Amino acid sequence: MNETRIHPVTGKPLKRGSRPYTVQVEGRRIEVMLGGWYPDDDSDAIHSGADLKVIEDAERELSRQTADRTEDE
Repeated sequence: MNETRIHPVTGKPLKRGSRPYTVQVEGRRIEVMLGGWYPDDDSDAIHSGADLKVIEDAERELSRQTADRTEDE
């Protein structure tokens, strides 16, 4: 079943999916797949708190790596 939603501002139909998203902390980068409700183009999507957790986790990991690098210097 392909559930769709309508964006509350743009009125565009949205479909549930994932797209690549780059997270960057102090020069370190990681690409994650960000779940959400996406239009057919590159305009505004909608993400829940659960969707955004992947970004928080990636930021936390990159911050840890940065702290580890600083401690080694």
